[in-house]
Amino acid sequence: MKKRLFAWSVPVILFFCIFFFFPRPPIINKLKVNTGLPVHPDLVAVLGGGITLEGKLGISTRERLDAVAEYLGKTDGNCLILVQEYPAGRKKMTAYLVANGLSETNILSSGFQYSDKRGGTENNIEELFHVLKEKNKIKKIILVTSPYHQKRVWLMLREANQHDPLLKPHIYFLQIPDNGEISRCARLRFWHLVAHEVVGIFFQQLKE
Repeated sequence: MKKRLFAWSVPVILFFCIFFFFPRPPIINKLKVNTGLPVHPDLVAVLGGGITLEGKLGISTRERLDAVAEYLGKTDGNCLILVQEYPAGRKKMTAYLVANGLSETNILSSGFQYSDKRGGTENNIEELFHVLKEKNKIKKIILVTSPYHQKRVWLMLREANQHDPLLKPHIYFLQIPDNGEISRCARLRFWHLVAHEVVGIFFQQLKE
């Protein structure tokens, strides 16, 4: 009985130690894609992180928009911007950017219809390539998403580019400061987000 109790207690203790005490930065860094940034991008595409049940922008969405506003405020404020989200969220994200000093005339209206049959990120990728086909002069794209989401997006972009090899976009990731939501959120949310990305990465790699 004591041996059986000990055998059960070891994995339980190990689980709790990992859950509560394992440092976050190494995990987040593994999911990042460090690309550097171009001097003059053709487009900044910001992926929406959803809206809350109350109809407000989620924390991760606001972080991404803040990063865009700060970056364009310091560089080329006239750069084209693609706001990628379902219609209700897109309107709120656009209003947020305008309220933070960006011109609405620089925000593209792609005309792309999001489908509930695809996941949010799949819709984002489909919309981006839809824009690339419509505007073939766009080559250098800064993509803005949360750090834990970058690797899965990178793999999905690579797969999409294989279907449209003539487009050949150059993708760069804008990095959000390290004190973002993923570094501060509750442990349960952290592991939920990480597990979702890791599973997505695993199945994406199976396709290749």
